[in-house]
Amino acid sequence: MIKEKKIKSKYNYKKSIKIVIFEYLKTIMLSFIVAVIITFGLAIKARNEMIKNIYANIKEQKLIDRQMAEKFIQSNSDLLNDIKNKKYIVCMHIGELYETVDDYEKAQIAYESAVEKVGVGNYKPYYKLICVLAAQEKFNEINKIMSKIKDFPDKKLIKFKTKAYLAIGDKYYSIGKFVQAAKNHEKAKFYYDKFKKKDKVVEQSIENRIINSYIQVANTLVNMGYNSDAVRYLKKVEKYIPDDLIIKYKIGIILSDSNPEEAVKYLEPLFEKIPQEIDNGVYCSALMKAANIADLEGRHTVAKKYRYKIHSADLFIKRKVIYKNDIDTIIGDFTVKKVLFTYPLKLNYNFANLTGYPIKQLKADFVLSLKNKALETYTTDIATKDEPLIPNGIEQKQVDVKFKRLIFTKKELVNYSIKIYAYKDEKYKTLISETRIPIKQSILDSAY
Repeated sequence: MIKEKKIKSKYNYKKSIKIVIFEYLKTIMLSFIVAVIITFGLAIKARNEMIKNIYANIKEQKLIDRQMAEKFIQSNSDLLNDIKNKKYIVCMHIGELYETVDDYEKAQIAYESAVEKVGVGNYKPYYKLICVLAAQEKFNEINKIMSKIKDFPDKKLIKFKTKAYLAIGDKYYSIGKFVQAAKNHEKAKFYYDKFKKKDKVVEQSIENRIINSYIQVANTLVNMGYNSDAVRYLKKVEKYIPDDLIIKYKIGIILSDSNPEEAVKYLEPLFEKIPQEIDNGVYCSALMKAANIADLEGRHTVAKKYRYKIHSADLFIKRKVIYKNDIDTIIGDFTVKKVLFTYPLKLNYNFANLTGYPIKQLKADFVLSLKNKALETYTTDIATKDEPLIPNGIEQKQVDVKFKRLIFTKKELVNYSIKIYAYKDEKYKTLISETRIPIKQSILDSAY
């Protein structure tokens, strides 16, 4: 029987060859993992820097192009002379020169001449002409051009009309004509939907334009008092984003006066999902109006059901929900002292109850964030059954907060923010405060 050879360590501990090999492999594997992580981090950093440089280069290139175009135009004042007899490519270059320096009238003349000379199936001069006409808000001329270009199954035509209607819609949106913007953006979507292969980013971009246009239309109509029309446009938005709770809430609020029973259909599921974001007064008012209407129509059982929901909603709010305006947070002390090459962050807050009743159960999450990314959460009780928070701000509760996050320089503090979420029930957290650091320069200076 052959004995396995042992190797002595520096502590006179004998290791088998298998153990030594295993430890070597373990060390190599750990080194490889660390190298991969470092390489991955450096790659992300390099990518971000590259994107920044690209945007900077684009902006710089546009400035250079404009300067060169201005110089060329100044030295060639007769560019538009005899434009109708110049070749297609020359007309295009002249149009692009004038467009670069924002001289859209002259660019229009050049592109119109290019359109007359362009071959079949080339829609580039049409698109360029549409863009400069939109810049001048010459929408009647645009409509004439678009109506002349008849539809037929052609990929280039579909692409042209998609881009053209997007450009027209964007111009309408920029000047506050949101109905026309939405109509043109929907036309762009109509043509884009004809493509068999779609880019999700492009598709979402078009839909976002339509959504934003309709929301702006609805807001304008509400301000003018045309609530029923506003609801009609918001329902168009709802078709694109059926799960958006904010849109449903807007519809519910508008309907609470004109059609309370339909408003309840919108507000009730929202009250169950996000009660801290729903105005309980508006919801209960809609329920009361719906109950009165049901009574007048002889639907007494339905009316009774609506009134019961009012009672249960009030009880639910008092037991489970805290609203942003129920609590006032006041920063007390803000201290940063160097401890072992780091600056531990300590804060002191005062909480005041602004409601008309004592709050007997309340917690708060203090979330330290960097560029909207949560890094650390400190949780503590604000009020308990034995120590309730007295109403009307008479008595304040002092809370000390200390984060474990290692902060190595004072300047680094300006990148952080603190969000405070208060809640009676963990399901229904309410953002009651969001503060960047330093809260006040004077406080920060005194702490240093």
